[in-house]
Amino acid sequence: MSSRMKYIESIISKSPFYQGLYRDCNISCFEDVPLMSKRDLLADQIQNQPFGSNLCVDRNRLARIHRTSGTTNRPLLLALTDHDLDVVTSVGSRGFKISGMHQDEIVFNCMNYSMWMGGFTDHASLERTGAAVVPYSVGNTEALVALLLEFDSPSLHSTPSYLNIIKRVLKEKFGKNPKDLGMKAGYFGGEPGMQNKAFRERIENEWGMRAMNANYGMSDVLSMIGSEGLDRDGLHYLPGPHLHLELMDTDGNLVPVEKGAIGEAIFTNLDKECQPVIRYRSGDIFHIISEVERSNGLDFKFNVVGRADDMLVVKGINFFPESLRSIISKHAELSGNYQVEIPSEEPVEHITVKVETAHHVKDKELAKLLQAEIRKNLFISPDIKLVEHLSKNGNKLKSIVRI
Repeated sequence: MSSRMKYIESIISKSPFYQGLYRDCNISCFEDVPLMSKRDLLADQIQNQPFGSNLCVDRNRLARIHRTSGTTNRPLLLALTDHDLDVVTSVGSRGFKISGMHQDEIVFNCMNYSMWMGGFTDHASLERTGAAVVPYSVGNTEALVALLLEFDSPSLHSTPSYLNIIKRVLKEKFGKNPKDLGMKAGYFGGEPGMQNKAFRERIENEWGMRAMNANYGMSDVLSMIGSEGLDRDGLHYLPGPHLHLELMDTDGNLVPVEKGAIGEAIFTNLDKECQPVIRYRSGDIFHIISEVERSNGLDFKFNVVGRADDMLVVKGINFFPESLRSIISKHAELSGNYQVEIPSEEPVEHITVKVETAHHVKDKELAKLLQAEIRKNLFISPDIKLVEHLSKNGNKLKSIVRI
């Protein structure tokens, strides 16, 4: 029996959740283990509140409790032991260092501290780099801007969409523009977009800072899984020996983890003590863009090219909402943020795209131009609505809304 199967059997022995999930399965090797998804975890936590039946440790060993952001589902409660926290912050600090963070930086952590892992636990990862961390969270942006103006070359850790709120407050309350803050660097995560070259360049040109795609992860698997290096050539895969990765194509077949491979990432925790996941469908589509080294876990570069569960079929056309970003980011009148409204029932015949403006713009011609560019490049013709502000869930922007 492989060491991986021995580990999985030890998890099953401690987890009523997996005992129930695999009750009718004949498992003789790792590939026999059924795939699971967040739906399984959600159903279990609803039935076995608060943590579900996959705790795997005594409650007196719990060190911290978080929850997921809940942008796609009911939030999951996440429990971690001291060991789990050490792994998370060790991997996270390595990712931030890869993105260029140094111990001489002062970093404002403007992620949500209200149970979200991007707040307190990413704060710990930031501190582990040696940088000084300001635990600001989100909200009261006017006071944040006033404080930023007092510092010399501060850095920021936030979602990319939060920049638009800061920019609006800067202009309306202080009569200043983003470059007046003298920001050194922005380390962004929690939302898609930073892999898009045009989107990132707009941030750097407008703010005068280095904008890094620093924090890709899944809090129910590992808080940070990928970080962009200074070469801007994809995300470095961070987990090393802590995660086992598989890739699955759209037909449900596993594909080799090698350069050029594209598939949905399937994760298995290899040393997580509390709430480990086994063959967990992430929904994220990976494209591996470098050779894969296999010493002490996997080491490679990758891009996240979409979500398996975000793909829409609009009048027979396969459409990923993320593909809109490169079109929208070309227009200086727009902030770069958008939201796709789709009907709750299929088939999907028509969609609406709400696009956030950078200024007070309500130009019908711009909306028509966007529609024409989308039709030319993506072969669909959505309605375009220009709006001043898009509503957010906490500090995360929901890219798809079913109506």
